[in-house]
Amino acid sequence: MIGGIVIETVIQPKRIWVNTVESSERCNSKCAIYVERNDKSERIRPGDSLWWQGGSAMWTPYENKSKPNLKGGVDYDIRIPRIGFSGASKPE
Repeated sequence: MIGGIVIETVIQPKRIWVNTVESSERCNSKCAIYVERNDKSERIRPGDSLWWQGGSAMWTPYENKSKPNLKGGVDYDIRIPRIGFSGASKPE
């Protein structure tokens, strides 16, 4: 599992490049992936959380991070198909 806070996105015709930063006292590393472009992934914004493992990315919108009574898979850890591997280069 890897990911962090979304810092940048680039929308392409069939996929979206998402760059994240894992920010902690010991680490401030960036890592990017591509996800499938769909209605959910088009709403990913800087400040949101995104982590991934296997063939899926799990997205949590910033505004849902501190709300009570949320439902997993609907309000947080929303599954989005991942394309390729970690460390994807930014598209030109």
